[in-house]
Amino acid sequence: MHQFPLLPYSQLVFDLLKTNPDVYWSCFGVRLDKNKVDVERLKLAMEKAIRNHPVFSMRVDESGMQHYEPQSDVLHGQYYSVDFVDNGQFVDVQVRVNRILGDGRSDSLIIGDVMRAYCGLPLEYDDYLNYLRRIEQEKQSPRYEQNRLWLESEYGHLSCSVHPKTDLPIDISDVSVEGMLWEDYTPIRTALDQLAEKELVSRTAFFSLASALAMMEYNGCDEAALTWAYEGREAKEEQHIYGSLHRDIPFVISNVKCQMSNVKSNLIRQARNQIRSGIAHSTYPFTLTYPYTEIWNYALNVLVQPSLQEKTMDLPFPFEMVEPEDIPRVAYSLLDVEIYDEEQLIVNYRYSATHYKPESIRKFAVLFRKYAEWLLE
Repeated sequence: MHQFPLLPYSQLVFDLLKTNPDVYWSCFGVRLDKNKVDVERLKLAMEKAIRNHPVFSMRVDESGMQHYEPQSDVLHGQYYSVDFVDNGQFVDVQVRVNRILGDGRSDSLIIGDVMRAYCGLPLEYDDYLNYLRRIEQEKQSPRYEQNRLWLESEYGHLSCSVHPKTDLPIDISDVSVEGMLWEDYTPIRTALDQLAEKELVSRTAFFSLASALAMMEYNGCDEAALTWAYEGREAKEEQHIYGSLHRDIPFVISNVKCQMSNVKSNLIRQARNQIRSGIAHSTYPFTLTYPYTEIWNYALNVLVQPSLQEKTMDLPFPFEMVEPEDIPRVAYSLLDVEIYDEEQLIVNYRYSATHYKPESIRKFAVLFRKYAEWLLE
């Protein structure tokens, strides 16, 4: 039986689960009309899709090591469950899954696999086990150590802000309650596409830069740092892996480095370089490593979310989402800036309402829009 360490973000969740078994669970339901969907066929499709991804068959022991152990009850595992509840004309599919298993890209993969299996189409191979082997080999390479040294020299002595100033102290003992503020950025999408083509600036680079500039004005400083979510999956064989492959990469922007005559171009160049250098050194999980977690655990995080809308639109049957009742929304970070680039371009500020007042997040959102529009002028 070959064992592997958990991937970095999975290890973070595993450590949190030791003291709080309710942390990082997602619960959602789908209601289906039994006259419009073959429920038994769907159940078999879900079982086939789950079997296709080894992470669902990984058993994690008390020390945090994982090994492959296929199970007879495919719909119920250590960190997930899928239940079909008959309600007469309708059937509710109730899903409960922990973040230890996979990232945002993983969710879109499993939806696509369920759809393909339901339609009798073949599924792509998930190379998760070989990915774990490659990660362990990478840890022994000179490049891994070089990346550690570079990241520590670049970000290890950070003195600037990593989040907008909170209204209440970070170390208050209350459970962090989640708040959200959605804003429509669809009108700037064309200009954003043009900037991306001209300056080779990704969505992540652009919105990370806007976040950093807004944070500087909000906090009254000339430099700001944050993290951004890199989904990894560079190689072809990694494209269909369900797992926690994503990495939170540091990103620092400084107004001090800007020439007065060419401020905007300099800032865009900084953002582009931060993204590129961050990816180049990302095999070492710097932001999840002690003692740097003391800072980066509280950093604003920018996430360009994968499109679940595209996947669900292709499902061959109608469905209705059912929100679970009486489940409080817990904030796992101070502030996430989530980008949804679907039918509309939406920016969602997902924040800890325990630490920020709604008016403070609205103030930050105003500054964010100000700088986003300024960068596109």
